Amino acid sequence: MSIPKSIQEKLDSNKVEYQIVDAFECLDIYMATETTENQVKKLIRTVGFKHESEVFLAVLPFNHLLDYKAFSELLGFEPDALTGEESKPFFSHCIDNSRPPIDGLFNLKLVVDPAVLDMDEIFIESGNPDHFIRLDKMNGNLLFQDSDSLSFTASPEQLFAGRNNSNKDDEVDLSFTPMRLKQRVDETFDLPAMPEIAQDIMKLRVDPSADATKLGKIVARDPSLAAQVISWASSPYYGYQGKIDSIETAIARVLGFELVMNLALGISIGKSLRVPKEGPLGVKEFWRQSIYTASLAEKLCRAMPIKQRPERGLIYLSGLLHNFGHLLLGHIFPPQFKLVNQSILCNPQISVEDIEYFILGVSHEEIGAWLMQNWHMPDELIVAVHRHHQEEFWSKHAVYSNLVLVANRLLTKLDIGDSVMTGVPESTLELLSLEADDVESALEDIRGESESLDLMAKQLVA
Repeated sequence: MSIPKSIQEKLDSNKVEYQIVDAFECLDIYMATETTENQVKKLIRTVGFKHESEVFLAVLPFNHLLDYKAFSELLGFEPDALTGEESKPFFSHCIDNSRPPIDGLFNLKLVVDPAVLDMDEIFIESGNPDHFIRLDKMNGNLLFQDSDSLSFTASPEQLFAGRNNSNKDDEVDLSFTPMRLKQRVDETFDLPAMPEIAQDIMKLRVDPSADATKLGKIVARDPSLAAQVISWASSPYYGYQGKIDSIETAIARVLGFELVMNLALGISIGKSLRVPKEGPLGVKEFWRQSIYTASLAEKLCRAMPIKQRPERGLIYLSGLLHNFGHLLLGHIFPPQFKLVNQSILCNPQISVEDIEYFILGVSHEEIGAWLMQNWHMPDELIVAVHRHHQEEFWSKHAVYSNLVLVANRLLTKLDIGDSVMTGVPESTLELLSLEADDVESALEDIRGESESLDLMAKQLVA
């Protein structure tokens, strides 16, 4: 099958000369970047928007960032990004998620960034994911001659200009002060206090007489936390056949002291901040990714040689809180949090941290690690929070960040998480002494446990 007949007829009627090129049977334009790497700079992508009764497409170079703030200011309103399901009715003649930017064909207005018109050659979606349409500059301009033109993107060079070199240091940047963040975000930054229950759990970590009874008493002070612990211990995920009649039973017979301590610590800290539920960085996605990452990182930990394994409870806690900077941003800076969320929806091919640097001048890793440090959390956790997107990072506690990185990369195969990278670096696996087969086996275990993990995540959001 070639491209839809209606698209060919529209191009021909507008006297647009074009070539149909093979897309190597990619499912959509984002997968195409892996098989047409040399052509990425020539690819054009679209982002669907809606506002009141109006629906339109933004058209821009694939490797450019759609600057949502600038786009909204130019339009005079803040549009909502269309989901894939919402855009399907407008492209009924097209296959899967293909959205060709053909003006006048789909009853959608096009808004084109001038960078598209300046390109010597472009490749646009064709309506069939197996093919692209190639246009030279003259015919590309002819295709978009009746479209609105607004400058609303940032080039790769502009996108990376805001990057700093602080993430190359081995420790958290101690000069990352409230004044510095105020200069970057143009807001005041007041740190929230660590929840009282979390403080008591931290004290219990260094108490030589700590036991299930003491931990149970702390957990029992928060009814929702207590119910959470008992509910998890009773779930099929842990396979306990007896009756869970108390927090002490949940700790001593099912979950274990270390796991409950770190689980309670992570939940009490995570629930202490007020953050919107929806959005790619909202509470729903935060807890879903956290639960999956914690569980997978723990399985990967168990697959490591015994002498190299880090502390299991801290690995689980690292998975739970590795993206805590997102929650902190949403709690203290709701407008910026909303802007980052909208920008992620508009730019799924660009890493979250690159978007954060562009908008805020700082990433969620830095924000989260800074707070963890001010709360005097374990150094292992601070490293995991601060370095979980950095390949080949190595320091005293790098095993924690590396395990979280591997878990994040693997979970993209389940459409979970915020990583745009899908491959696990061989060098990282070597550092962790993990075999590829063990890694895939751990992921398959997680896939089989998805129903239980989803239920756990939903309970945390409720």
